[in-house]
Parts: sequence; structure tokens; C-alpha cells
Amino acid sequence: MSGVRTTIGIGASASLLALAAGVSPALATGASRPASEHVPASVHKVEVLFQGTGQATARWKRGAKAAQLVELFNKLKREPRDTVHCDVAGGPQTTVTFKGAKHTWVATQSACTNVVVTRDGKGQPTLLPSKKWEAAISHDIGR
Repeated sequence: MSGVRTTIGIGASASLLALAAGVSPALATGASRPASEHVPASVHKVEVLFQGTGQATARWKRGAKAAQLVELFNKLKREPRDTVHCDVAGGPQTTVTFKGAKHTWVATQSACTNVVVTRDGKGQPTLLPSKKWEAAISHDIGR
């Protein structure tokens, strides 16, 4: 994996800096996403895959647990424009795959990245992870 990305400077200080620079604080702290970027609530099959050094752990989630992951994913905010990223390559990575009747969303996150998303193989806006999202996916793979 190369070109991994992460956000630096999110929070109240970033909002103040954004205002001083004439940028909307919503863009500085992550904007909400339109419904067209959401995984439908009808998705009932979610795979959580952790790939670490010499190990891979996959867990399929269905029912209430899958619905919880869909809800948490849909609450994630977009990464702000002009986000500063690091370029760390390699390392452990978690991939969450949402399989719907018409589309498949793949959300990938590693130590130095936000949530990189594709839908049917096409790039979508990168998202900011939340503590609840990270806790849920870590719990699902037994970390």
C-alpha cells in the first residue's frame, strides 16, 4: 500500500485557523455527506478484514451488527479540502466491505490514513474516522 493519507490539525484550533484564513469551519472540520454517498440501510452483509504483519483476520457481520456498521459509516464526515497527509507506506490495514444489491462500498483505513472509500471500484471522498467507528471495527476483528 502506498500513498496512505491522514489528517493533521482537526478540531477547535483548526476551525479558528480556518476562520482567520477565510475558509468555512465546516470545511476545516469535515462536512456532512449527501445521501448519494451513504450505504443504504438495506445492506445486511458487511465484511471487516484486518491485515497486519503476517496475519489476516476477516469477520462477516449480518443483522443488527451490520446495521450498526452501516449507521456509523454513514455518520462519518468528509475530509476537509487541502488536508495535509503523510506518505507512510505499509503497515496494518482494516478494510470494511458493504455489499448491497446494486453496489459495493469498500472503506479502507490504516495507521496513517483517514477512511479511503470506493463504490464499485470508483473513488469517493475520503472520510474522517470517528472514535465510535474505530472502536466498532477494532472490536469486530478482535483487537
